[in-house]
Amino acid sequence: MAEKIIFDRLDMGSIAIIQKTYSLNEIMQSVQSVLLKNYSNRFFWVRCELSRISLHAQSGHCYLELIDKNETAIVAQQRGIIWADKYNSISEKFKAVTNTPLSGGMKVLLQCSVSFHPVHGLSLTVSDIEPSFTLGEMARMKNEAITRLKSEGLFNINRLLKLSLLPKRIAIVSVATSRGYQDFISTLANHQHRFSLDCRLFEAILQGDNAVPTLIRALNKIFLEKEKFDAIAIIRGGAGDAGLACYDDYTLSALIARSPLPVITGIGHATNETVVEMIAFKNCITPTAAATFILEKFDTQFLFLSEQSVYIKDLSKTFFNKEKQYLSTQSERFCLLVRNQINIREFQIKGLLAGLPAHVRAFFSFSSQNIRQSVHAILNVKKHSKQSELLLELNRKIIEIKQRTENLIFVNSALLKELGLKTTMISMQLRRNNEIINHLNEKIILLDPVNTLMRGYSITRLNGKALTNASVLVSGMLLETQLANGNFISTVELKNDYGKEKDL
Repeated sequence: MAEKIIFDRLDMGSIAIIQKTYSLNEIMQSVQSVLLKNYSNRFFWVRCELSRISLHAQSGHCYLELIDKNETAIVAQQRGIIWADKYNSISEKFKAVTNTPLSGGMKVLLQCSVSFHPVHGLSLTVSDIEPSFTLGEMARMKNEAITRLKSEGLFNINRLLKLSLLPKRIAIVSVATSRGYQDFISTLANHQHRFSLDCRLFEAILQGDNAVPTLIRALNKIFLEKEKFDAIAIIRGGAGDAGLACYDDYTLSALIARSPLPVITGIGHATNETVVEMIAFKNCITPTAAATFILEKFDTQFLFLSEQSVYIKDLSKTFFNKEKQYLSTQSERFCLLVRNQINIREFQIKGLLAGLPAHVRAFFSFSSQNIRQSVHAILNVKKHSKQSELLLELNRKIIEIKQRTENLIFVNSALLKELGLKTTMISMQLRRNNEIINHLNEKIILLDPVNTLMRGYSITRLNGKALTNASVLVSGMLLETQLANGNFISTVELKNDYGKEKDL
């Protein structure tokens, strides 16, 4: 090898040092020979995590980024490769056991050989894989997450939240192109009653090494607007157990457990529940089942309101019938009381009229007797010395008797007039009361909703209340219309200025 002079400048001055040097290629060749000597034709089972995986479309080779991590940082990192002639068999073997393809974020056990190239450097060549190791690591991580959540008191807290009676404002965590999301929206839209729900999509990656951070980011966005929603729905299509590994992540599970809103999951057809499904307010096996769960809340209230509507209608009919019967009974009773009072007054008048002649006769008889006594006294006045005084006394008595007679006649006349007036007033009051009763009966008949409906009118109700103003209507609202014979439910469809239907 050639010798060169290398100057190393130190603080004490310049010192010329002559040493032996090597080219980079010589060093790489030396490393390669050492590795070939110690690792040639030797295979090792390596535990690691797939940080990144990339399949080259033309060559068919699969390039891997392998890492080893502790709790805080990456402690080792190395490139790996699966040659095209091995990739298909390794991929199919892994998928047959785990029911999901190889992807980033998985912990794997790979059979590797060490290779070194002076240009391309060190790499691990993968010749086999043990899929059961990946499933075992997933189970271990899942159990650790469950144990930690329980020890921190987070495992059941989301299920203790109260779901809104009508959860119509749904924040959906999914992908717009996901088949599960499409099934969820289609189920809500095609319900027989077509309830108006407000759904808003927060997109996130649903599997793989980037799933957890994007799911957390989507949930945090929802939490910032939590007052605008009634519930959160995490929606995803079916996949194998390994594809759902991100839903066993402790950080994601703890965030969902602490959610201020009830979380509804519909993340696939996996046979084993993930941690996220275990701690969620409601776990549904499919997106369609999640949509059905929400719609059942509306169906329950719709049925309740329908039953209450029928009950109120029957109660109203019963009330009106009772009131009508009560008014009729009171009318008959009033008429009877008036007739009894009239009969009593007539009997009293007749009694007075019947006794009046006898009283008059008695009075005149008494007066005649007094007159005879007075005449007798006049005839005997000659026997007394004071004749003039007797005549004056007699005259006074005659005048007094005449005055009493006139007073009696006047009193009897006034009594007869008063009795006649009272009789007339009672008759007029009776006729007036009869007219009032008849008017009330006619008004009751006119105000009876059944008679109004029989004339072709109808009653339209919104949320159980009579609708009087069309400006409050919005497309998708349900209206109940009552006819004389039966009811029906209709859905509002409004037209915009251009004659097109508004979006429901």
